[in-house]
Amino acid sequence: MAPILGPTSERLWAPELHCLRGRWYIYFAGADKLHGNRSHRMYVLGGPPEGQDPHQGPWELLGPIDGMDQRQWAIDGTVFNIDGVLYFSYSGWPRQEHHSNGWEDRDELVQQLFILRLSDPTTAASHAVMISHPTESWEQLGERGAAINEGPQWLESPSGDWRGLVYSCSGSWTKQYKMATLEYLGGDPLDPRVWRKSEKPLLQNREDGVGPYGPGHGCFLHAGGETVALFHATDRDTDGNQNRRCRMQRVRWTADGPDMGGYVGAQTTDVQAFLQERPAEPELNIPRNEPTQLRSLLHALTGVIQDKEHEEL
Repeated sequence: MAPILGPTSERLWAPELHCLRGRWYIYFAGADKLHGNRSHRMYVLGGPPEGQDPHQGPWELLGPIDGMDQRQWAIDGTVFNIDGVLYFSYSGWPRQEHHSNGWEDRDELVQQLFILRLSDPTTAASHAVMISHPTESWEQLGERGAAINEGPQWLESPSGDWRGLVYSCSGSWTKQYKMATLEYLGGDPLDPRVWRKSEKPLLQNREDGVGPYGPGHGCFLHAGGETVALFHATDRDTDGNQNRRCRMQRVRWTADGPDMGGYVGAQTTDVQAFLQERPAEPELNIPRNEPTQLRSLLHALTGVIQDKEHEEL
């Protein structure tokens, strides 16, 4: 529960649960209700040791990441491992050298992706480096509207041939919200040149106007030899960032990396129909009529989602 006052007293966004180096952690963005959105910064909760159920706690607020520049607006932080080293990526407002604190601190129109190296789960070991600016037209809301990169998530192919970040772009409060990729090419992750942006979105609205709408802020699971994306989207194109529901769609791996067909797929609530529509890929060798990790995952997730919806009614 958020405190009545203070830097984490409202707008607690995008919590992520990670088990790192023997302990559970939750990373989240928090804001001070006296200052609103412009006060958003990243914070860390420390939980029980690895091997214990994180849902049972106890949890403690450890504060912001030690050594991370607290002058910068920051949200949507995520942690991942590249060749044995921990990195932290997040969405932040850009540097503005002419501002008194060196960062943009008022204008909400531009969000970039940053990365920094961690020495441990709560300590920065480098300065933050900007690795993606919303330069593409599909990352922007018109010529004078918001230009946004946010919600980075690490994704790696089962073979390890493709590694990178999937991020969300355009306005989360519009039906134009979508996801794209930054491929990691190898080398120093703090060098912006080793990140290659996709030429088109990984996932966006269907061209025929049929929903769901505004797919974004996804995470990824590997099960039964397949990769699936979990993301939120709305049922109506006028919902904005309200009434978002969790969706699932397959990720197909190609020579060029992840592929989701480019568009939100046909909607179904039938687990069997979802399984039967799995693309024929002989190398996966998954018997359709036998229990699989993917089948178990689908049943578990649909059960959680249905329970949540019943609680909301």
